[in-house]
Amino acid sequence: MDSKPAQNIQDTFLNTVRKDKSPITIYLVSGVKLTGKIRSFDKYSVLLENNAQEQLIFKHAISTVVSGRSGLHGESRPTELRDHRVPPTGVAPVEAVLRNG
Repeated sequence: MDSKPAQNIQDTFLNTVRKDKSPITIYLVSGVKLTGKIRSFDKYSVLLENNAQEQLIFKHAISTVVSGRSGLHGESRPTELRDHRVPPTGVAPVEAVLRNG
């Protein structure tokens, strides 16, 4: 049995864009849009760098992370990311809007 703990899809995604130094856009729950490259991340926060300026963002404030790199959406994605896809069910997609408060 493998003694290495499984990495969740969030950590896999963040680590991939960090290693590739891919530009990303982070949308906060307040609606603020931040862009840059991930320098580091841990269980509770993400360190984003843009123009030699660093921002520490707490994960509970993040709504969405969008990669500017098209390879994350295609078959060139790492196996760890592809394995987390949900199989199609034939049900129409649902749009959800999350609001804080």
